[in-house]
Amino acid sequence: MDTTGNLFMVGIIIILGLLAQYNFKKTRIPDVLILIAAGALFSHLGFMESIKTGSSGLTFLIIFSLIYVVFYGALPIKLRALLSTMSYAFTLSVLNFIAITLAIGVLTHFIFGFGWIISFVLGALFCVLDGAIINSILETIKLSPKAEAEIQIESAIIDILVIVGILSIMNFSTMTLNQITQSLTSYIFLSLGIAIFVAMIWAHVLKHMGEYNNAPVATMALLVTLYAFAEYVNANGVITVFFFSIMLGNVTIWSKIYYKKQKDSVGLMDLESKNFFMELSFLIRTFLFFYLGIMVDITQWVYLLYGTGFFIIAYILRSLIRIPFNNNQLDTKEVYLLDSMCAKGLTPTVMLTVIGANSEFASIANGAIFTNIVVGGIFSSIVITSILTVLIHKGKFTSVNEILTRIINKPKKQKNIQHQPGITQPGTIIQPTINKYKDGTN
Repeated sequence: MDTTGNLFMVGIIIILGLLAQYNFKKTRIPDVLILIAAGALFSHLGFMESIKTGSSGLTFLIIFSLIYVVFYGALPIKLRALLSTMSYAFTLSVLNFIAITLAIGVLTHFIFGFGWIISFVLGALFCVLDGAIINSILETIKLSPKAEAEIQIESAIIDILVIVGILSIMNFSTMTLNQITQSLTSYIFLSLGIAIFVAMIWAHVLKHMGEYNNAPVATMALLVTLYAFAEYVNANGVITVFFFSIMLGNVTIWSKIYYKKQKDSVGLMDLESKNFFMELSFLIRTFLFFYLGIMVDITQWVYLLYGTGFFIIAYILRSLIRIPFNNNQLDTKEVYLLDSMCAKGLTPTVMLTVIGANSEFASIANGAIFTNIVVGGIFSSIVITSILTVLIHKGKFTSVNEILTRIINKPKKQKNIQHQPGITQPGTIIQPTINKYKDGTN
């Protein structure tokens, strides 16, 4: 396709994204599903062959999207909120990451014969919670600020764990345990040092130029430069951007030491800046989800079903892990809604292309099996999340978490209870009967 044709397709994709977003507000059908389906249809009709082959421009878009996902996901994380919910959000996210990665990884290895590394990478992609989709859902239902904070923090933490975890698995796959420990330590401390130094300088810059409309654009340019520099000095670009975003988002905690009266927003969270990031998010999501649809091989539809099955397993595992962590301070309906919000989206889409660019995993990651499994998981997760949130919000369903809790806590039937005299209310008689058995007096 020539330049004119490419420009035409870009315009069509953006218009389609806008229409899909409008349709979501009217019908509650997620725009992501429409974009993926449209991409798959266009690809099947043979319109997108030039994009499938890949290009330097596409590679840049993917890397930029990865940077943006990490930045936009980490910026709202407040350290005080993180510390106050550490026992819930962080522990829950780590347990989810370990359990789902292991379960899906083992199944993938034995079902499809993938190597252990690529199998665990695939498993990790089923851990994520898409913050953008969750925020879209939160716009249609009312939750308490604490409930919203919990799901947003959980989403941000698990996404970062998945991104850093997958990149670490790919980078360290050929190293010994000692080499991994040394390299990971070097990665973290070097990345942290660069991030802190740059964040201190940039917070001071934004203090003076935050009122200018181009401050968010300059920040995005800095992020690209920061990522490239970190990679150049053998640090980790993603980890560096993550620490930088955390520092910038919590500027009021540490900036008092260096700058007086530092603003909390540092010119990035005011209304105009939020509109800029929303527009940028719209463009990135539109192109990436359409591209995800392009990568689908409709003729290999059975693997889409495998992706749905893996998602259901991941969903059940997450619900099981949440049972001991159910927050008693939240309304029961809120607990149910948080359990239902399990949509995957932008992060696995970006990571799918990043994995496919790795020479060691390219042959598998770019194949129909791997891609269709991931797309099947994303597609089904969005559909199921949308349906469950509507049903729970209308009071027509509780949650998988509640069903599993009832199954686990179901009381065991006691033998010969029906022979005890005077039983009219089993709930009041069972306990004394059990005590009689223990005392040996019956």
